[in-house]
Amino acid sequence: MTMAAGYVGKLRQEQPFRRGLAPDARNVLLATLVAAATATALAGSLASSRGIRWTDFAVLAAAGSVAQLFAARVGGNQAFHTGVAFAFAAALVLPPELVVLVCAVQHVPDWLRHRWRWYVQTFNVANYALSGLAAWGVRDGLQALGYDARGTAVSSVLVVAAAAVAFVVVNHALLARMLKVARGQDLRTSGLFGLDSLVTDLVLTAVGALVAFTLLHDAVFAVVAVLPLLLIHRSLVVPTLREQAFRDHKTGLLNSRGFERAAADEFARSRRFGRTVSVLLCDVDDLREINNGHGHHKGDEALVAIADALRSELRAYDLCARSGGDEFIVLLPETCEEDAVAVGERIRTRLAGNPLETGSGTLVVGVSIGAVEATGVDEDLADVIRRADAAMYEAKRPGERTLAVVG
Repeated sequence: MTMAAGYVGKLRQEQPFRRGLAPDARNVLLATLVAAATATALAGSLASSRGIRWTDFAVLAAAGSVAQLFAARVGGNQAFHTGVAFAFAAALVLPPELVVLVCAVQHVPDWLRHRWRWYVQTFNVANYALSGLAAWGVRDGLQALGYDARGTAVSSVLVVAAAAVAFVVVNHALLARMLKVARGQDLRTSGLFGLDSLVTDLVLTAVGALVAFTLLHDAVFAVVAVLPLLLIHRSLVVPTLREQAFRDHKTGLLNSRGFERAAADEFARSRRFGRTVSVLLCDVDDLREINNGHGHHKGDEALVAIADALRSELRAYDLCARSGGDEFIVLLPETCEEDAVAVGERIRTRLAGNPLETGSGTLVVGVSIGAVEATGVDEDLADVIRRADAAMYEAKRPGERTLAVVG
C-alpha cells in the first residue's frame, strides 16, 4: 500500500512460498508481474526521446529508500511510509524505464533490513511500478492533448491531479486484491478505500508533485519540499504506535487488552438489541512439545498458522485475539451456538489441510476449541468467556482434542 501501502510478511519465519501464498494469491502475483513487465515495455516504446536526468533519478531513489526504511508496520499486513511521494515525483519528471527503476531501488534497503519473502517485495515493486506507470501514462496522455505539467497553473494542476488519482487508485486496487486472496481481508477490513487512507496518499502525491517541481526548476529547494513529509510521517507513526499497544506482535491479531476493549462494546450492543452472540476459545495443542521438538521458531509459525486460519474463516466484523501464550479468543456477533461450532470445525479443517514443513516432514497444528452462546440477559461477557474456557478444557481431555460445547 502506501500511506504508503505495501504488503508485508507476518514474520521472518513465515511459511515457505508454497504454503505462504494461496493459489489465487500466486495468480494475482503472476498477473501483476506480467502487467508490470508489459506496461514497462509499452511505455518505453511510446516515450519521447529526451535526455535522461540521472541526478533526479539518484535523488528520488535515495529519498524513497530512506522513507521505506522508516516505515511503520502494523497488523493486517500493511506498512505506512512516505515513499509514495518520491515514486510519484519520478512519474512526473523521469522516463518510464527510470520510474520503474526508482520503484524497484527504493525497496532494496527495506528488503535487506527485514528479508521479507521474495514474493512480498516482488509484489510491492510490481505494484509500485504499475502505479507509477499509470501516473506517467496519464501525464503523457494529457501532454499529448496539449496539457503540460510545466505549462500554465491550471494545466499543471489538472495533469498532476489526474496522475495522482491514477497512482493512488491503481496502488490501492492491486493491494486490496492481494490482501483479499492472500489474507482474506475485504475492503472494509483493509481500509484501503477509506477516506483517511485515500486522502493521506493523495496528500503524499501532492508533496511528490512539489518535489518534482523543485527538481525541474531548482533542486536546492527539494530539501524544503521534503520537510512536510517529516510532519506526515509523524502523523502516521503516532496512531500506529497507539494501535500496536492493542496488537499481538507475533500474529497481528488483537491482544487481550485490545479484545476486551472492542468485545465489551460489541457484546453490549448485541445484548441491547437482543441479538445472539457466541464465543470461541481456542487452545493450541502441544505447543510446548512443538517448541521443544522443533524449536521456538516453529512454535511461532504454528501461532501464525492459527491466526491465518482464523482470518480466513471469520467475517470482517468478528473479533479475534491472541489472549495468551497458546490461547486465542473469538467473538461472533449474530451467531448462534450451532453456527459457532461450524466455524470452529472449519478452522480445524483448514489447519489440518495446511500443515507446517519441518526438517523431518510435516506438522499438523491442532487446536481444541470451546464454543458457547450467550444465554440470559443478566450474563455478562466474563461469564460467557468462563463457560467457553470450561468447554475448551472439556475438548482437551485425553483422547479428545476436538471441539466441545458446555451449557
